[in-house]
Amino acid sequence: MLVKDKVAVIFGGSGAIGGAIAHTMAREGAHVHLVARNQDKLDRVAGEIRTAGGMAETFVIDVLDEKSTSERIARLAQQTNGFDLVVNATGFMHNQGKGIEELSLAEFMQGIDPFLTAQFNISKAVIPHMGGERAGTILTVVAPAGTMAIPGHLGHIVGCAGIEAFVKALASELGPRNIRVICVRSHAIAGAVQAGSYTGEVFAPKAQEMGLTVEQWLGGAAQSTMLKRLPTLSQVAELMTFLASDHAGAMTATVVNMTAGTTTS
Repeated sequence: MLVKDKVAVIFGGSGAIGGAIAHTMAREGAHVHLVARNQDKLDRVAGEIRTAGGMAETFVIDVLDEKSTSERIARLAQQTNGFDLVVNATGFMHNQGKGIEELSLAEFMQGIDPFLTAQFNISKAVIPHMGGERAGTILTVVAPAGTMAIPGHLGHIVGCAGIEAFVKALASELGPRNIRVICVRSHAIAGAVQAGSYTGEVFAPKAQEMGLTVEQWLGGAAQSTMLKRLPTLSQVAELMTFLASDHAGAMTATVVNMTAGTTTS
């Protein structure tokens, strides 16, 4: 088992991506703690994991509240005696499609503020309870826009680039503390919308403008990649679990490209 007996905290654990990662890490022996804002959704994912024979607990936290996040994570750390693995799979509604002339400042910041705030608050809260003799790994999922120049995505592009830069900068601080920090850059994920991902709402206006359904728009996105397909939920979850394992123990301060060739840097 890749992460046997590891304590994994998965922020956004009730969502499509976080839930898939939780299922895979639990299958590979981790004791997963699912964190999100909605208890009912958390209970559903935790119940599925337990039914499959895995270990899962739930914890309600609003990661945009710095003080509450630190306090509640400290309480969780007392229960678990620290953490081995932390995953940031949180997501927030934001605008994609408007050019700067029709974009408000508030809409621009939607693609930046909540994503970087969550990354900062999660990292600051968990770091005191990781590392040392007990190696730790912090993993984040990010969209591919940070390396792209495409119209109508100003806030989204800046926010994604900021997450990638944050990961590398944080890794430089935490390396001496035996904590790795890695980012997985994924294209739109096949199956995520069907699994309830909020990205369906993000993609809908762009699809409608082209006279397409979200499913048809995603099909076009797949055809624009080198491989003519999108990464799947399963592939993302399996990769994240591998990166969390000792097999990837020499990897840190890096962005792992899972865009099917859409970006190459």
